[in-house]
Amino acid sequence: MAQKITIRILERQFPLTVESPVQEKRIRDAAEKVDEKYYEIARQYPGRSTDEILSFVALNAFVEAAGLEDEIDRQRKEEESLHARLKGYLKNIDTEK
Repeated sequence: MAQKITIRILERQFPLTVESPVQEKRIRDAAEKVDEKYYEIARQYPGRSTDEILSFVALNAFVEAAGLEDEIDRQRKEEESLHARLKGYLKNIDTEK
């Protein structure tokens, strides 16, 4: 069931519609992280415009997402390798009987 919510990012309000409590939590958590990262970068680079800082926030988010995708790929390959080894081990057990 869709529900209307309002989130705040940098003291601005944004009305949104969410489909579930899980989605609402993700969105609220993400908005909070945007604020945190914005103020962190603003302290590191005083004098930068809001647009520049938000560009850095977006860049950081996508770099982090790319790192997570790489980790998922690594874990998937490891899982496939372990599965193949287990399959071979079980096949050897069957042939030893």
